[in-house]
Amino acid sequence: MINSANSQNLRTLAVEKNTWVLELPDEICAKEGFAPGTLASLTIKDGAILGTFIPRTDEANAAAKDFIARHGDFMTEMADVD
Repeated sequence: MINSANSQNLRTLAVEKNTWVLELPDEICAKEGFAPGTLASLTIKDGAILGTFIPRTDEANAAAKDFIARHGDFMTEMADVD
C-alpha cells in the first residue's frame, strides 16, 4: 500500500457524462512504472466501472495541443449544447 498524502488527492481533469479522467499521483506512476502525468479514464457502463490508462507522451501532448488549436473554440461552444 502506498501511504502518501498526495495519493489521497486524485486530480480530476475532465468529467463527461459517465466518464472521469483523473491524473495519477506521481507515487502511483513510479510504483507501476508509468510516466509522470499518466491519466486514468474511468467509465460507468452496464453496472461496472471500466478503466483505461492514458499515457502522457510527447506525441500525445503534441496531438492534443494541435487538436485544441484547430477545434478548441468549437469544443467550447459545444459544451453548452449538452
